[in-house]
Amino acid sequence: MQPVPIYEFICQDCEHEFEELVRSMSGSKRTKCPSCDSLTPQRKPSVFAPQQASSQPAPTGGCGRCGDMNGPCGM
Repeated sequence: MQPVPIYEFICQDCEHEFEELVRSMSGSKRTKCPSCDSLTPQRKPSVFAPQQASSQPAPTGGCGRCGDMNGPCGM
């Protein structure tokens, strides 16, 4: 069983932002805004979208909780 991706959308009519499980972006089901029932939502880039592989090494050091390179953040 393949995981079902969660996509983020913003409605072009009412600007409501929402997430939806979408089995296929090429499927026949259109995504509808849960706020105004418009069929104009646009998919927006997800903050959690995988990034392209970089040839640069991952940063090391700094805070292990927030990633601040200046040291512990006190979290």
